[in-house]
Amino acid sequence: METKTHDFKMSIWCGVYALFYTFCLYKNYSGVTFPFFAAGTLYIFLYYMRRQGLTLKKFSYFLMTMIMALGINVCVTGSEVLIAFDKAFIFVLFFTLFLHNLYDDVTWDVSRYAAAIVSTVFSSLSFLPAPIKDGIAYIKSRRESVDEASYTVPDTIADEAANAEADTHHDRPVRAGKSNIGYVFLGLVISLPILLVVLPLLASSDIVFSRALEKLFSFDINEELLNNIFGISFMTVAVFFAAYALMERFRKRSKALDTPVPDRRTKNPVVAITISVVLLIVYGMYCAIQVVYLFMGYGRLPAGYTYAEYVHEGFYQLVFVCIINLVLVLVCRKYSRDNTVLKIMLTLISACTFIMLFSSAYRMVLYIDAYGLTFLRLFVLWALTVIGLVMIGTCVFIYVSGLPFYKYSLGVLTVTFIVFAFIRPDYQIARYNLTHIEGYDRAYIVNHLSSDAAGAIDKYSGDIDLKAEYAGRLLRNYDDNCYWYDDEDAHMNYKSPKMSLRKWNYSIYTLIRMADSSGLFAE
Repeated sequence: METKTHDFKMSIWCGVYALFYTFCLYKNYSGVTFPFFAAGTLYIFLYYMRRQGLTLKKFSYFLMTMIMALGINVCVTGSEVLIAFDKAFIFVLFFTLFLHNLYDDVTWDVSRYAAAIVSTVFSSLSFLPAPIKDGIAYIKSRRESVDEASYTVPDTIADEAANAEADTHHDRPVRAGKSNIGYVFLGLVISLPILLVVLPLLASSDIVFSRALEKLFSFDINEELLNNIFGISFMTVAVFFAAYALMERFRKRSKALDTPVPDRRTKNPVVAITISVVLLIVYGMYCAIQVVYLFMGYGRLPAGYTYAEYVHEGFYQLVFVCIINLVLVLVCRKYSRDNTVLKIMLTLISACTFIMLFSSAYRMVLYIDAYGLTFLRLFVLWALTVIGLVMIGTCVFIYVSGLPFYKYSLGVLTVTFIVFAFIRPDYQIARYNLTHIEGYDRAYIVNHLSSDAAGAIDKYSGDIDLKAEYAGRLLRNYDDNCYWYDDEDAHMNYKSPKMSLRKWNYSIYTLIRMADSSGLFAE
């Protein structure tokens, strides 16, 4: 009975979470409800931990802090790229949080964590029918308990008389607490379809009430709500089954994940040393050229090459080589036996990698100085920073095999990305190009920058046509009904788009404020 009670309580929590998830995220890609969704998910996780009698590990506090920071960033940026990365990081951090607390991950490396996350996600699919099976089993157990109670003979005539008297006066106490949770949930389930009928009727009867609901949900109660019933219901049911299946997956532990990662440093290091020596000969020549031609400015370029072409050419190939070096050092360290010569070779490869990283960054800075910023160029500078910091951890890992390399790398990735996201790349791109580049790429600002750039365009540009084109593209994407074309003035006029409480986003708010202060909105 304890297991069935647990299943029933879990279904209640999953049902509440599904309703909460749908309210926060249904047709709401980047609204202010997203950090509340992140906080609510963390609360469910903490409740689950308490129910399982588990204690949070120290690294969990870092993971939860990063999740909340990423969740906040979702509702303050308008960049679809940043939002996609935010959600990808949150996904990985959530699963890392679960796995870190439910299993002994001291020996886990990057490959074990990646395999654990993938296997957990896909193995959870086999538990999707679990809510139905557990629900049927729970109903049967309840019926059996009722049947047993109905055949129980009162111990004494006095007890029977007391029960009869209580029935007569209708004052038999109602069981409170745990037994009423099911009735509350049943009441909520029954009330949902009733509300779907009552709300449109009430909205059509009172304009003030209708406007209040529209402000909250951002769609027309009379028409659009009815069109969204299927979508809301489908999302709620899908999230309920997914959450229940995931909880079941974690409750029924994976034996494979309970097995520690074995020490695989058993291979002969001569192979790795040979590879390292061959690469070091090539890398030494390459790094010498970087120092002479690029850093010191000596040497003569081949005929037909400009310095700008030399700086830009081969940049992305160089980044790829740096990644190869990082993987090579990690693989050699993971599979080869401890050897002093190998450690020295890997350290030298790491040193060459740092020179290549600096060369890549230097080339990109020179190119940006000549041709301006784009999101890709700024993103690559962030990626080079990440590779450099991870390489520092790799150098330590060469000599200290006990370094938790996955946690270190995840921390570097997450913290640097949060810094990158909160500096508002699109804002910095617009500011730099408008103030440093003559003949800046106007089309790039108008067609490729998100609403994050609105503040910079408003502050550093007096071109009203630039503001109108830039705001017009984004406002049309945000709300189809927020603009119209005035044939008499041959000028685009806009009206302020509706911004509901659920979908409020700081970046969109900044864009609307810029358009308003620039006089783009029609009276």
